Amino acid sequence: MSATGVDQSKIIFFSFTGKMKILHMSWLAFFISFVVWFNFAPLMASIRETFGLSGQQVKLLLILNVALTIPARIMIGMLVDKYGPKITFSVLLAAASALCFLFAFAESFEKLAIYRFLLGFVGAGFVIGIRLVSEWFPAKQVGTAEGIYGGWGNFGSAAAAMTLPTIALWIGGDDGWRWAVATTGVLALLFSFIFTSVPTFYRTNSTG
Repeated sequence: MSATGVDQSKIIFFSFTGKMKILHMSWLAFFISFVVWFNFAPLMASIRETFGLSGQQVKLLLILNVALTIPARIMIGMLVDKYGPKITFSVLLAAASALCFLFAFAESFEKLAIYRFLLGFVGAGFVIGIRLVSEWFPAKQVGTAEGIYGGWGNFGSAAAAMTLPTIALWIGGDDGWRWAVATTGVLALLFSFIFTSVPTFYRTNSTG
């Protein structure tokens, strides 16, 4: 432990205690946020068929999904500064869960568009974890830790592409895609509660 209170021990990926627990919790939250953020693109063919969407409407949904990327990350960053990573990430996941359910069971293109636009906020989860990881790892390790965080977190988009069509097919019927999207909402909601167990880091000042 350094004078600033940061654990100086080596990074051991398969450790689940101390700062490594924080790292795993962080990338899992980021992973889930990306599963949610990209939960509709793999199912677009089914969504398009359900609503009879035109090519322009499909493009609009794709644009709306990322339209809030810059302002959302700035706003989430401000919230992290005020309330800390634990509260901000927990609330973000819970809010994303609610929007997932609304999107999954929307009955019009207009509602799809509104909920997709608002779901763009979940992409800002990246900012929260970066702050959290930087608090728990020393300068000589933070690059590696954030690489693990970013790598596994970003994999959430690929995981959504690989699993959600299978879930929709397994459920079957015209509403299979709806339940697949709703599944990601359940996942986000559950982890929003789990993430509240993340301890708060209090950095001590060096007196040397």
